Amino acid sequence: SSGINAEWPLRPGPKLQSWLKNKWCHIYDQKFIEESVLPNLLKNMDEAQTLISHLNDKLRNKPAPKKPSTITEPEPFKLTKVKPRSLPMPEPVPKLKATNPVPTSTYKSPREEIELMKKKEEHKKRSEVLLENVRGLSANHTRTAKSLKTQDRLNTIVKESDAQLKFDSHKARPIPKKVMENNTPIKLNAAAILREDALYAKREEEELKKIVGVLSGEGTDDNFQIWKKQRDEELRKEEAEHQTRKKMIGLISYEEAMLAKQRLTENNKSKVLKMKVEADKMLKEFLICQLRQEEEIREKVLSIQDSHLQTKAAQQKLQDLKRKMVQDVHAESAALMQIAVEEAAKDMDRKMQLIQEIRAFDRTSIDTVKFVDLTSTAGFGFLCEMSIAELRERIVLMNEEKSRDLEEKRGDILAEKVSYKKMIEQKLDAISHNRELIGKDAAKKSKEKEKLKSPPQVQSSEIDAMQKRLEEKRAERMKMKSTQQMTMQSLPVKRAVNLEAEKRAMEERRWKELENTRERVAKMNTKTVGYRDTLLT
Repeated sequence: SSGINAEWPLRPGPKLQSWLKNKWCHIYDQKFIEESVLPNLLKNMDEAQTLISHLNDKLRNKPAPKKPSTITEPEPFKLTKVKPRSLPMPEPVPKLKATNPVPTSTYKSPREEIELMKKKEEHKKRSEVLLENVRGLSANHTRTAKSLKTQDRLNTIVKESDAQLKFDSHKARPIPKKVMENNTPIKLNAAAILREDALYAKREEEELKKIVGVLSGEGTDDNFQIWKKQRDEELRKEEAEHQTRKKMIGLISYEEAMLAKQRLTENNKSKVLKMKVEADKMLKEFLICQLRQEEEIREKVLSIQDSHLQTKAAQQKLQDLKRKMVQDVHAESAALMQIAVEEAAKDMDRKMQLIQEIRAFDRTSIDTVKFVDLTSTAGFGFLCEMSIAELRERIVLMNEEKSRDLEEKRGDILAEKVSYKKMIEQKLDAISHNRELIGKDAAKKSKEKEKLKSPPQVQSSEIDAMQKRLEEKRAERMKMKSTQQMTMQSLPVKRAVNLEAEKRAMEERRWKELENTRERVAKMNTKTVGYRDTLLT
């Protein structure tokens, strides 16, 4: 004990402020030691002194003072008193569910519809006011007579605009894109078949009107279509010339950029060689300095490791003692728990027997059988009174009458369905015929579009001159490339091999040095962290 107290340096005094502080400053920063390490040590100094005294007692084989054991006092079980058996509640009389009242929305129109009607009335009043204002004008150009053709067109425009203002009409959902792309067959509904048939009938009427107009002497737009095609072809040729001119300018600029790039690479190669020589020199100097620093750090670490081995041994002895004490306490508590569990099991067996006897007494059955005669009446004296058997027979007769009415209705419905199917089949045949005609027209139009997509041939003096200039630039670039390849091949083979070997050796050396330095730093970090934890605890 006297030896431990004499050699113990962590005491509040001059040694802790001078000798130990200087030693720690070699490893950590001075600010970290003054702010975190020394204050924690001074705080926990009393606990350290008690630990030293405990270790001295262990060395002298002095027995530790035992705490007086508390005697367990048994408490009686708090058993709940048996409640008296309650009488069963009578079952509630079944009642009919209250019917839901009719919602107010069935007799009232929705709010959106009322607002739309108000807006329509407002628009109507405005249009009437505007009409009166227009009628009051005395301009002659408003009273000009219009031809029948213009009147028909105006009427069609008015009808289309009125059709768009039908807010209450059903809006059909569009066909999904996947179905349109894959051209999968769509099963048409009856409403869709009738709608499509009406559309084709409308188109046929429009075509008949056009034919009648041509026969009566009205003009056609064939000349306008021919002029439009010629104009489109001229525009396409102009666009093609513009695009080819742009393409040629881009290719010429690309060739000039490639020539400039090749010149830059030659200048950069000479600069890179100079930089490599300087980098090798700097790397050698850096490696020498790094090796010196690592040797100094290794010496410091070895001196610190020796001082920490003694503290680790003392901590290990303390942990062994504490582990033995805990094992003894656990063994005593386990024995007491086993005794308590056995007593509780006996009490539970006794209670279970009592509960089983009570349940067997409750489950004794009582005869509640009641005989009923189905042919006898209730005996209340009503005129409509009847027995259950008579009531059943009447219900059977009513069900037979209902089934006969249902069969008659089904026959009528089937006849209507057959006639409706025939009509739909006829419409489907007409729709398929119209679709074939539309497909043929679409194929013709697609062929015409493909012809228009093919780019027209362009010939001009400007583009020829640009083509010649591009060929000259390309030839110049190829010459530069061939000269560079010849210079690379003219170098001696041995020199190239030596350069490659030097590069590989330098890369291997750098990787090895990096791995070694990382391993050293990792080892240093693990050791310093362990030492710091022991000091702080």
